[in-house]
Amino acid sequence: MSVEEIQHKIKTDFDKVIEEVKALEKGTIRETHETYLASEILLKLSSGDKVTEAQIRFLKEQSIDVAKALALIGLQAVPGSSLAIIDLEKIAEKHGFTLFPKAQNDPLV
Repeated sequence: MSVEEIQHKIKTDFDKVIEEVKALEKGTIRETHETYLASEILLKLSSGDKVTEAQIRFLKEQSIDVAKALALIGLQAVPGSSLAIIDLEKIAEKHGFTLFPKAQNDPLV
């Protein structure tokens, strides 16, 4: 392998890592916003204010996303869990679901 090929491979791999970090950042910002919206809905419910069916659905879905995130964080304490999480996600995808939080439409808050 020539020096140019090695440099190209390093740049390509580095670019992939940068894209993954950017995607993770966007996902984190999205989930933070969605969790904030869910907390607003929960506060409305707890104070007896009226909420829509769309808001209730959003709250339920976001609760599932938060539970998924907490489970994945807990799994990180187990040695070798990163590989296990990847394998579990592949199995989950075969059955039509994901272990990771997903984007949701903002309800009218």
